[in-house]
This record gives sequence, structure tokens and C-alpha cells, in this order.
Amino acid sequence: MQKKVRRKRQIQRNRTIILRSARSLFHKKGFYATTMEDIAQHSGFDRRTIYNHFTNKEDIFAALISGILTDMTEVYDEITSQEELNALDKLRRLVVSLLDLYIENSQLLSIFMSEYDTGTKKKKRQTSTFMLTNVQAYKDIDSRLTRLIEEAQEADLLVDVHPYILAGVLNELVLRSVMVLNDSPKTINKDRIIQDILLVIEGNVIKSGTPLRQ
Repeated sequence: MQKKVRRKRQIQRNRTIILRSARSLFHKKGFYATTMEDIAQHSGFDRRTIYNHFTNKEDIFAALISGILTDMTEVYDEITSQEELNALDKLRRLVVSLLDLYIENSQLLSIFMSEYDTGTKKKKRQTSTFMLTNVQAYKDIDSRLTRLIEEAQEADLLVDVHPYILAGVLNELVLRSVMVLNDSPKTINKDRIIQDILLVIEGNVIKSGTPLRQ
């Protein structure tokens, strides 16, 4: 029994090392320029060990995305469970919290979103089952945002625009803000980004006379 437990722990440690190595390389070299051989060398394992854990580079990427989506789900769970907040305040906290996650994982998420947005049957046939699971997980997260927007609209706090459209606007605001932050880190910081996002939301999405508390 102890031997099996030690073996299981070793497998998990090896998997963690591989994922950390891949993440580092994807950030430094880019996903498409990184090879399985690169990941093997960076992690200190031979290629056979890498393939014992993952079928290919895409599966490694999918595993990394799965972890990010789990973090996003936890953010939603924490914020939406706070009954003392109204729907608008929950949206504000979501935007700020998701911004941190997007900043930390910007490159990986940008690749994932390009895969997510493609959405054709041909593309799906070429996508691993693991990645398709991630796509469904992201759809579930997106649905939670849409429901929260509907809740705010029912409370007459947001403009009467289709909630799915507003969800897309919020997601795009966060994604674009991260791009600006990455491109101009010396001229803009996260606090300014947050202020700009809230300013856009207050001026275009929230009904007049309903302040967005910070």
C-alpha cells in the first residue's frame, strides 16, 4: 500500500514539473515554437517520461488551461455566494478578480480563446477530448456571467441589452485591457486598467444614477 502511495505521489510530482516547465516555455518561446523535446529538456525528464503523462503538446496545453478554468470557477463560486452583495457589485468584483487571472495567464488564454472562438465542426474533430472538455467548461463559466447580468437587469441596474452581448463586452474589456498592459507596462499599470474598465462600464452599461461601488 505504501509503495502504491509513493508511486502515485511521484507521478503527480512529475506531472507538476512537466506542466511548470511547459508553462515557462510557452511564455518564453510561445506555444507553437515549443516542442516536446524542449519540454523534456527543460523539465529534466526524457521524452518517454513526458509521453507517459501526455499524448502531445496540445494535451499539456489543455491541462494548463484546465487549471486556469478551475481557478476561474472558484472565483465565481466565491463571489456569487456573497449574499450581501447585489448583482452589480458582484460583477465589479468579478471583473477585478478575473483581470488578475487574465494577467497571470494572458498568453495561454489568448491561444485558448482563439481555439474557443473558431467553433467549427471541422476544428472540433481536430481538437483533443481534453480541450473540448475545457471549451465546455468555459461555456459554463460564460453562462454564469450571463445569468449574473440577467440578475442585474432584473433589478433594473443594467441597460436592457441582450445579456449574452453584455457578457461578451465585459470579457472583451478584460482581454483587451490585458493586451494593453502587456504591450505598455511602463506607461500603464493594473490600477489604471481597473479604473478605465469601470469607467467604460459606468458610462455605457450601468443605468443612469446607479453608481458602481469600488
